[in-house]
Amino acid sequence: MLIEILGRENYSLQVELFMQSHGIHKIIGFSGGADDRLQGVPEDDDLQLKYIAFRNTFHERLISDALKLLRGYRVAILTGGTEGGIPELATRKAKEYGFKTIGVFPRKGKKYALGSSLLDLSICVDPMIGEARWGDEGATWTSLIDGMIVIGGSAGTLTECAHIQKINESLIKNNELPKYIVAIYGTGGTAEQLPHLWVKPHVRNICMPMNRIYTGREASQFLIDKLALDDYFDPRIQPTEQSNGESN
Repeated sequence: MLIEILGRENYSLQVELFMQSHGIHKIIGFSGGADDRLQGVPEDDDLQLKYIAFRNTFHERLISDALKLLRGYRVAILTGGTEGGIPELATRKAKEYGFKTIGVFPRKGKKYALGSSLLDLSICVDPMIGEARWGDEGATWTSLIDGMIVIGGSAGTLTECAHIQKINESLIKNNELPKYIVAIYGTGGTAEQLPHLWVKPHVRNICMPMNRIYTGREASQFLIDKLALDDYFDPRIQPTEQSNGESN
């Protein structure tokens, strides 16, 4: 018996039209945790609150530094498109710097989705089989990106990275451009563990930096070089903070 699962909706055309209408050539994803906390510490504990404030400030700086370097390039920013953590921080900062934003989230997470003021394109993914769950969006998310920056993260981010590396095996074998992954060290979680994720060595060497990356600027520079983004640089496009996307 052959069962062909084609999905409930094909997003390819909509995404292609979106990119064409805005002159976008590449999509850069930001992946990381949405609800990182200190384990074993009560939510209302002063230590927990200070940690969350520090974490948010640290992550915001990393994201801002990454986005500043990407200004002027014809790229869109892809996130999970939902409230909290890296998905919301990266989306908000991308809009401040004038980038077009894409959010991909599962039907299960639709009620947490960021609004149209933050997302220029929202993709709500239905489950292929069974009930909607977090993680349904993984295949769509990984299919869209050309490169990704990883900040912290847990199981969801780890799954995305493993999926991308499996895709990369085929892309490299066929002499196609792979999807690049840049982990920022010092952010914990998946970002720290990616070098230990079992991947064929030649695939890892092509798709990930050989040396550890510690800043957002270094992460973006790696992607600029690997994706040849200078070919898509337009000096007339210099989005500035609080531009609300009007200049990109």
